[in-house]
Amino acid sequence: MPEPTTRESRHVAASPLTASVVGGLRWSYTSTLLVTVLQIGVTAVLARLLVPSAFGLVAMASLFLRFGQYFAEMGAGQAVVQRADLSERDVHTAFTSAALLGGIFALVFAAAAPLASILYPDTAGVVAVTRVMALTFVIGGLTSTTQALLRRRFGFRAIALTEMGTYILGYATIALLLASAGFGAWSLVAASLAQGALAAAVYLALCRRQLGFALAWGSLRSIYSYGGRISLIGFLEFIATSLDTLWTGHFLGAGPTGLYTRSKNMAVAPLYQFTTSLSRVLLPAFSRIQTERERLGGTYLASVMVVVAIAAPVAWGVAGSAHEVVLTLLGPKWVEAVPPLAVLSLAVPFTLVMHLSAVSCDAVAALRIRLVITVARIGWLVVLLVALGHMGVTGVAVACSVSEVLTMLAYQLVMRRLLGATAAQLWRAHSVGVGSGIVTGLTLFALHSALSAAHWPPVLILLVQVLVGAVILVASITRARGSVVWIEIRSRLQSAGLGHGEKGAGAAMFRGLDRLAGRRSASA
Repeated sequence: MPEPTTRESRHVAASPLTASVVGGLRWSYTSTLLVTVLQIGVTAVLARLLVPSAFGLVAMASLFLRFGQYFAEMGAGQAVVQRADLSERDVHTAFTSAALLGGIFALVFAAAAPLASILYPDTAGVVAVTRVMALTFVIGGLTSTTQALLRRRFGFRAIALTEMGTYILGYATIALLLASAGFGAWSLVAASLAQGALAAAVYLALCRRQLGFALAWGSLRSIYSYGGRISLIGFLEFIATSLDTLWTGHFLGAGPTGLYTRSKNMAVAPLYQFTTSLSRVLLPAFSRIQTERERLGGTYLASVMVVVAIAAPVAWGVAGSAHEVVLTLLGPKWVEAVPPLAVLSLAVPFTLVMHLSAVSCDAVAALRIRLVITVARIGWLVVLLVALGHMGVTGVAVACSVSEVLTMLAYQLVMRRLLGATAAQLWRAHSVGVGSGIVTGLTLFALHSALSAAHWPPVLILLVQVLVGAVILVASITRARGSVVWIEIRSRLQSAGLGHGEKGAGAAMFRGLDRLAGRRSASA
């Protein structure tokens, strides 16, 4: 490991990079946690105010627009983050070109909106929704460079506060008000646009001193030689991650699509946001050490170990308690979402590991490898959908989950060569989470079976499942394999100067986990 941990925790002097990373993670995860909690509450209310077809209609329009999203931004933001040296001319060129492309693509897709009715036949309203939502291209063009500048300088406090504020003021407030007033799918459209526009305005204000207008050929070439490849890979990955929803929308209609997308969002979104928060901090950090492959490999393995140790118990716990999750959060009319939610949740840890592997490839500019894996991913997903799609939304969920597992395995082969990670190291990085996840999933499903037979209400069963799942999660982090996961987390916090003599809830939790791990707390 780049900063090896030992069986006895010790205070490690904070390095500037580690301190920046941990500081970024603190704010990134604060935002993710708060927004996720709010999303659960807002979704629970909206699911009772809107019918499944309203969610399906917006999901269909969003998917159609995403065909142009990656080429509208052309990876300019990613290039701004990844470049070792960035001049003022580069920044001005990236901002100007991204804003121009956003405006052009908004006009193109507003004009091309009738094509959405071909992709989704017999779906009323999809053309009108698509035309209005084409404004997201303008918003994205104004946001990509400014947010990238903040990420590059580890300005995650500003990003986190913006995300929390715009979700509350932009999305949640508007969606709930308009849905209550009977605006149906348009409440979701207006809320999404309002959130994006508010975020764009804030980022522009924060970065105004760095912004300017220019289109220098040298900067365009250097930015888009990397960004263009990222954009192509992103587009292909969009195809790979959206084929399931496209298949459902085309062959099954708006209602089943709404069921499927709600299931997928509940399974993937919270933990995906957890890993996205990690990866958007790790990309600038990985990029700074891109030439130090041994250090990069150690950081990758440590990240995988922590992510899987948290994600597998949570995701497989959701699979075991899917019936209670759906009935409690969405209500009885969504009961058909239970099987796809359970199936999709099983694949979530593999998706997150795949995401971390992709970030590692981006940091070292190994984009050809990502391109090959993404094309293969599309190929085997098509085969799986053809074979299983006739089984309805559950069959589509199985096809999607198997595809994610295959893709993760392909990336693990790449990590062995790219970062020098051995098969034994990769297994050790996954083992704690996999074991804990299996125990959690089986235990929570057993509780579902026993307490349902005893006629307990779903909300009480879910409460018991959450408490039991939390106990298993904490125990696995602090006790499994000699407390290896907690040692890693503890070391990273201490290397950034956290957990020493601090007061408050965070320090108390730190000391409590230390005691559970059977260790003498350094903050005592």
